[in-house]
Amino acid sequence: MIKTYKKQDAPAWQRKLTLFVGALFGATLLLFAAWAVVLFIDKDKVDDCLDNGEIYDPERNECVVDPEE
Repeated sequence: MIKTYKKQDAPAWQRKLTLFVGALFGATLLLFAAWAVVLFIDKDKVDDCLDNGEIYDPERNECVVDPEE
């Protein structure tokens, strides 16, 4: 008689490890996305300032009107 192979479920530690690695990957991806959005907003603020003909002062983190005009 031929024995049939019956697939067994993964052990509990393997399921927990898979869940942990997936959660870690997801959290890392969310942090990276948040960091990218913050950088984009900061660069967008500087770009808008320069497009309006003003000067961006990084020390005060604001736009200032060109004092030479």
